[in-house]
Amino acid sequence: MTEIKLDTLKDLIQYQQSPCVSIYLSTKAVHNGEFKKLEIEFKNRLQEVEEKLKEQWDYKQREVDEFLEAAASLAADSSFWQQQKEGLAVFIAPDRFEYFKFAVDTYDKSYVSPNFNLKQLIAESHDNQKYYLLAMSPKHNQLYQATRNDIEEVEVENLPLNIKEFLNLDDEAAEKHQSVNTAGGSAVFHGQGGASDDDNEDLMHYLKEIDRVINLELKDEDSYLVIAADDSVFPLYKNINNYDKLVEENLSGNAKQMNKKELREKGWKIVEPHLHDYLKDVKDKYLELKSGDKTSADLEGIVEAAHYSKVDTLLLNKKAEKGGVFVEAENEIRVIGNNEDYDLYNFAAVQTVENGGKVYVLDKEEMPDGEDIVAIYRY
Repeated sequence: MTEIKLDTLKDLIQYQQSPCVSIYLSTKAVHNGEFKKLEIEFKNRLQEVEEKLKEQWDYKQREVDEFLEAAASLAADSSFWQQQKEGLAVFIAPDRFEYFKFAVDTYDKSYVSPNFNLKQLIAESHDNQKYYLLAMSPKHNQLYQATRNDIEEVEVENLPLNIKEFLNLDDEAAEKHQSVNTAGGSAVFHGQGGASDDDNEDLMHYLKEIDRVINLELKDEDSYLVIAADDSVFPLYKNINNYDKLVEENLSGNAKQMNKKELREKGWKIVEPHLHDYLKDVKDKYLELKSGDKTSADLEGIVEAAHYSKVDTLLLNKKAEKGGVFVEAENEIRVIGNNEDYDLYNFAAVQTVENGGKVYVLDKEEMPDGEDIVAIYRY
């Protein structure tokens, strides 16, 4: 799956040649089979870009055709439009052309400026966070990496394939650790109540090894982990778990009998409520500090602060825009009125990212106090 990482953002931020074209397109219509509609909408965005290149950048028709050649080819590729998700971002510049398919919806917009407009790309990086799903049973274990719309297997070295192999048991001995609930069809580990002490010890040894291997695999991650396991097993695993971001609710049932789509959909339903927990903490911190001088909701002040690495955390309305240029020599914003102008909200965002701060691009209704931009300063 395509994952928008910090390195992806920084690579686009640091690109130096211009003009830079950024096109965002909602592609939800693909779900209704309206492929032709998407082609037409994208061609409309390209027409907007063509006009801006001619009017603001003095491009001749031949230069426009050459600059947009790869994008025009994409517009005519019917198979491409049949394989969309929820949104699309396309970036075009001298010697550069790339696109990203979004798992969350976007709004249609085109930009031609000295740098790429990355607000919606930043929003996607938070709205479509990855998580991990561990399908666990006595007969099979498999780790997956997933997002809202994607799921793929992760090969984990030394992860026990099953309890039989891990304990080096014969078939008869392995059966002692598992029975089948005929009413629900779900696998149930013994080791609770009637099982022998040896069976209990074997089971816990097996679960502890799974936990050890998973922690090694995810030691550098900061993503949630959902467990797909029978209800009788999950409490045992939760008690010995050492991974900090284990979700408290399990995906109940026999994961071996679920296909990837079912695992993804059920896993997302469990993990989604947790993915934006960080926003409440950020908003609470802003409201706590806003009476002092460590926060601001003033665009011009925030632009200057972002440029000088003062912004620790930035929240902005994804649709807010204002053209201008930050003039470093005077520490002020000017509206030039030509192709030198850029979106100042985007400038504040990319400067914050580049200088190691955190940026959250939100819908207007999610913003604290109804503001279009707020910042928490480092000092």
